[in-house]
This record gives sequence, C-alpha cells and structure tokens, in this order.
Amino acid sequence: MIESVKNDILNVIKESLVAIKEENVLKLRSLSDQTIHSSSIFQDENTISIAIVSYSLSKVFERKRYKMYNDWKIFYETCVNNLNKAKESLEKNNINDYKTFIKNILNVIEKLSSNLKKYVKEVIEKAEIVKGSRLYEHGISIGRTAELLGISKWELMDYAGKTGIADVEESKSLPIDNRLKFARSLFQ
Repeated sequence: MIESVKNDILNVIKESLVAIKEENVLKLRSLSDQTIHSSSIFQDENTISIAIVSYSLSKVFERKRYKMYNDWKIFYETCVNNLNKAKESLEKNNINDYKTFIKNILNVIEKLSSNLKKYVKEVIEKAEIVKGSRLYEHGISIGRTAELLGISKWELMDYAGKTGIADVEESKSLPIDNRLKFARSLFQ
C-alpha cells in the first residue's frame, strides 16, 4: 500500500471514531467524500472500502430510531471495535488484517436479527452504489468502478443515469493563446 494512501486511511479511521463518539453524522459523510477523491486518483480498494464504511455509518447513525433496536449495541460495538482494530493493523502495516476488520464492519448485518438487519443491509448496498457513482463522476469508467466495488455495472449505470452524472458537459478550456497570456502574467 502506498504510504500516503495508508496515512489518509488512518486519518479517516481516527476521525471516524471521533465522529462516532460525538455522533457527528456530517463529519462521517464528509470523511467519505474526501476519501472518494483520493480513491479516484489511486483506484485503491482499501480507500474505497473505508469510504463506503464511513458513508454507511453516517446513514445508519443519522437515524436515531435505530438505537431502539435490541441489537443496536452489537452493531455499534462491532463497528467501533473493528475500526480500532483496523487502525492498529494499518499502523503495524498488516494490510490483510486491516481488510478483515473492515469486512467485519460491512458484514455486521449477519450478527443482527431485528429489523435493524434489513436497514443496515440496504444502507450498505446503497452506499456501494452511491460511492461508485462518485468514482464514476471523478472519471473512472463504469466497468472499472464496478470491478473495484464488486458490484454490478447495471446497478451502477442505473443510479448514475438517475443522478444525471453522465449528462455533465465536459469542461472546456480557454484557447492556448489565452492560457499562455495568463501564465505569463503570473510571472510579471
């Protein structure tokens, strides 16, 4: 794993733990958005998975009524414990354990029995598609994005089509003469 990517992921995990403790849903979502940007640059599965985790957690924690379910404590503790273990593993450069702990968070739904299971499963599935569409928006092809996330191209295309991401016009640059003139003006 590239050192800068590892440091970004560590920062996201540390900040996510603080946001969870403070119940700061907006911070979790913001961390996910920041991570997607670097995911599009490096196309790293580890970065993408932490973006999905932080986004999913933001969506689950924003619904206060979920705390009423009997298995909320299992969900909460599984998430926090595995984030801590993922952080420790990454600090020790143990990438395989890091991946295992992140997967444990995404697979926490298997431990749940109430309606919380259904909600969390939907949130995680939707998070993969939402974050995939953001990667696509950053210029990664639908095929590559689907491959990185392990989701269907069709689900991703359907969502991207509904959001209008594919309809955005390409940016147009100034003519080369104008760009040169501007660049020269910076050095005068």
